[in-house]
Amino acid sequence: MAARTQEKYQVRFAWGNAGADRIAHGTHLVVWADVLPDRAPSAAHPGRGDDHAARARAAAALVPDGPEVVLGHLGNAAAIAERVTSLQAERGDRCVVAVVAAGRTTGGAATVADAAGEPSDTAEVPEPAVEDLLAAGAVVDALVTVGIDHTSPEAAAACAAYTGLRRAVQHLVSAAEGAADLDRETVHTALAAGPELVVLRESGVRA
Repeated sequence: MAARTQEKYQVRFAWGNAGADRIAHGTHLVVWADVLPDRAPSAAHPGRGDDHAARARAAAALVPDGPEVVLGHLGNAAAIAERVTSLQAERGDRCVVAVVAAGRTTGGAATVADAAGEPSDTAEVPEPAVEDLLAAGAVVDALVTVGIDHTSPEAAAACAAYTGLRRAVQHLVSAAEGAADLDRETVHTALAAGPELVVLRESGVRA
């Protein structure tokens, strides 16, 4: 396991479940930033929206035990910041947050092992996905706005990506690799996701 070099920061950032393993220890809230589904709805996969939620919940189940896990996207950063401030009020102390961008998984070594009929204990390493980076940055920006600004360099960089590109977010996500295999309506629906807080796993509970 890589050194947990972000432990001294209140707001941390990493990619995928391997990143969550590094930065989620000692946190009170994990934000799983996942914006786009893997595929558009079709006759074969009419429940695409449910597939997206199921993917997020499966990822939340792999986050180290302890913290509450919520879904982050481009529309609910303010609700997440409100949740963090409420947790701080309940605790009477600071709330440590891990913001984890889902990214795009391509299989890598695990896919090669499967093709060869061999087991693999190599975790999938996600490729960066611009939509998840921007969503993570939006969350960090919302936290900074409410005064939670003790951010790691990694979290600060994600925040800067979002704030610097704020006016172009819709266009960038629509033109990104993650949207290439999706129809326009699916991407529009993802970009229009509402402001509600979506809890993927309660505190102290493994899904």
